[in-house]
Amino acid sequence: MTGFLILIGYGLVLCLIYLYLKNKKRIDRRSVRNMIFAGGKAKDSTLIFSVLAAWMWTTSVFGASEAYLLYGIWGPLGYVVGACIAFGLFVPVLCSLRNRMPEAVTYLDFLEKRYSKRTKIFFYIFAFAVSAYVLIEQAVGVAYLLENLFGSSFKWAAFCSVMLAVAFICLGGMKGLLTSEKITSWVIIGGFAVLAVLLIRHGSPEGDPIKPQLEGSRTMAAVFIPAARYFVMAIVIAFGQLVFDPAYYIKGKLAADTRQLKKTYLIGGILLWGSLSLISSLYLGRASIVSSKDTAELFTGTVAVIFAIVITFIGISTVAHYLMGMLGIFATDYYKSVLRPQASEKEMLVFGRVMTVAIGVFCALVAISLEDISLLTIDVFCAIFFAAPCGPLIIGFLARKNFGNLPIAATSLGIIAGLLIWIAVPSDNQWDQFLGMAVSLCVPIILMMLGSLFAGKKTQED
Repeated sequence: MTGFLILIGYGLVLCLIYLYLKNKKRIDRRSVRNMIFAGGKAKDSTLIFSVLAAWMWTTSVFGASEAYLLYGIWGPLGYVVGACIAFGLFVPVLCSLRNRMPEAVTYLDFLEKRYSKRTKIFFYIFAFAVSAYVLIEQAVGVAYLLENLFGSSFKWAAFCSVMLAVAFICLGGMKGLLTSEKITSWVIIGGFAVLAVLLIRHGSPEGDPIKPQLEGSRTMAAVFIPAARYFVMAIVIAFGQLVFDPAYYIKGKLAADTRQLKKTYLIGGILLWGSLSLISSLYLGRASIVSSKDTAELFTGTVAVIFAIVITFIGISTVAHYLMGMLGIFATDYYKSVLRPQASEKEMLVFGRVMTVAIGVFCALVAISLEDISLLTIDVFCAIFFAAPCGPLIIGFLARKNFGNLPIAATSLGIIAGLLIWIAVPSDNQWDQFLGMAVSLCVPIILMMLGSLFAGKKTQED
């Protein structure tokens, strides 16, 4: 019962945010500029909190602490440092797009100019896939915690987590999202601070975090080598999650210039997120090993309720962020550029909302079927799929040659090659996942480099 009371409480918070903004006439549900772009520019603090809330996932807590169980202290370090490096690489891509194509909303507009309209339509797959994958992962994380702490139904908790965000985004749009993300950021910071005080007061698990109790006598060297592979995978996984997420590009449009964009994204995505994720994952991972308990079983009483509230805010806020990206590209891009070029703003927003609801329901139904699935396993497996399109996108920024539709073939072959390697290589120490990701990443890059020998110099962008 406690778990659903937390979900109901979160739903009430979203309702109050929407009613407040509607009463202040800050939401215009018929305006693309208002619903998608929040009416204009945003303050530094708004963007910082937005990035923190969007980038802080349930995986940032559970996945990173699970990595501690596998790799010792190197697991959370690899996860957090790898994700921070990926974020640091993503920000220049965002700034480059803004400098080269100020009118572009997302990377999809760039791909159409740089390669072809067919390539752009093909890459819609990855915009949808990354959003669906993260949506599902967050719903699973929230439901997993509420089930383990309070015995709540996993299926209902997962479904309600997604549908709360669907309703809120369709009604409140970007204005509502930015306001909720401010509250979520303060809940994250304040909640972790309160948890730290309570845990210190009640004592912390004994043990040495530098020598994790992993499979008896495993040495640090034995743990470090697979952890190094995991670190490389963390960079590729995180970069794919960032670069193919439309919502970060849409929010980037709210920055007055690239200077504000760099500052706010780096503070929120690296400084704040990195410190909070590292501290929480190190503590929870160490506590799980020392106590021989699952992460969700570490907390009881008041501490459990506070932890569940923080994770619920984290998970559903991230779901809302990715749904905002879906609303954005379907309302402002896909409907007008592919289906109906003369569409009115009302038609664009109606189509965007219909697609957002459809995607939300689909992801909620998938999430309820993933009970007992590791969040870390979901994260690592998707590396093969999202590594392949990274190469053609980055080469598009670096090279000036006209590759036409080559990125479609290169990306498709990269995914196929990565999956074949993953199937063929024995699963000892996750070499199958690592090599599958590496092949998926490298094959498209090699094909694009070979294609550059025959490609023309002029591009549509020029």
